Amino acid sequence: MSRKRTVVLVGAGHAHLYVAANARELCERGARVVLVDPDEFWYSGLATGMLGGMYTSEDDRIDPRALITANGGEFLRDRVESINSGRRSMHLTSGREMAYDYLSLNVGSRVNNDLIPGMAGDSDVWPIKPISNLWRLRQTLEVRYAGGESPHLAVVGGGPTGSEIAANLHALARRCGAQPRITLLNSGERLVGQAPAGASRTLFRKLTKRGIKIETHTRVTRREPGTLVANDGRRIEADLVVLAIGLEANPLVHKLGLPTDPCDGLRINTYLHSIADARVFAAGDCAHMEGFHLPKLGVFGVKQARFIHGNILASLTGEALKNYEPQTRYLAILNLGDGTALSTWGPLWWNGHTSMWLKDWIDQRFLDGYRRASAANIH
Repeated sequence: MSRKRTVVLVGAGHAHLYVAANARELCERGARVVLVDPDEFWYSGLATGMLGGMYTSEDDRIDPRALITANGGEFLRDRVESINSGRRSMHLTSGREMAYDYLSLNVGSRVNNDLIPGMAGDSDVWPIKPISNLWRLRQTLEVRYAGGESPHLAVVGGGPTGSEIAANLHALARRCGAQPRITLLNSGERLVGQAPAGASRTLFRKLTKRGIKIETHTRVTRREPGTLVANDGRRIEADLVVLAIGLEANPLVHKLGLPTDPCDGLRINTYLHSIADARVFAAGDCAHMEGFHLPKLGVFGVKQARFIHGNILASLTGEALKNYEPQTRYLAILNLGDGTALSTWGPLWWNGHTSMWLKDWIDQRFLDGYRRASAANIH
């Protein structure tokens, strides 16, 4: 009998949820499939709504152990410290050494606190990654609001995530009966610069109408106690800071000895494997696809999922791999914390309760599918 080949999935991200839910197909081709992750899966689509009080932490999480074991694979609650691609082995935090035949990385991104002096090590600075930070921030604010405090909150970054966070921080304060004091700082000319201009203007009006102070053309250069210092020397009150800039690929990808991009991660081709090693795949925020500059958004990891699974399967059987072609347009919906959402699709945009209904339907459908797959051997 031939030796089982080991497929190791590092990270329970959007793409690996799909592979885990369909692990039985890999097992039927003679593979042992192992998912390694130190935590649960936190879904980015509900994260800001969770911060604002619309969802609970349970609403936002999926247990990867239940998902993969229900579908023929194994789960290790552990963290990968380093990978030796030459020996096809990895070292785990537990001290365990683990060999692989095929490796797939879906370990996401992190916020680089070191981009702004004074941010790193400050317990009042809250990076948007990992997503569990937003749950802990909500708990922190609920306690402070219940104690009668009304801290000044500053969100650094006026992109989609920063804008959503500012809106939902306002929603959380109102739910708690507190007076919101929120400043949104953006280095660019307008919020969500990649969105149609009309959508950006509408977003600006909606947030300022709620009393959120928006500072454009403002780059934060330093963090001091209770204060942010801007590039023009202004000092901005900030008891708590949410850092929504500086996303970089998880540092683990730089420990493989394979070609990487400094910020965007493991360099992969259209088959979604390393340009230097056909046995190492990657998807989502930790991967840099040659010839493209993809935003760090979950929608790309979701689309890549079937190709990661299919190409690992093809590698096991000796079949031809398929090319993944990134979509040029994608639906983006921002939860504005008041029961409405702002949707964009290329040059098109619309705002209102219908957008929020659509966003919630898409998000719940995604999560419910994997929850069903965790309880049954189908997906």
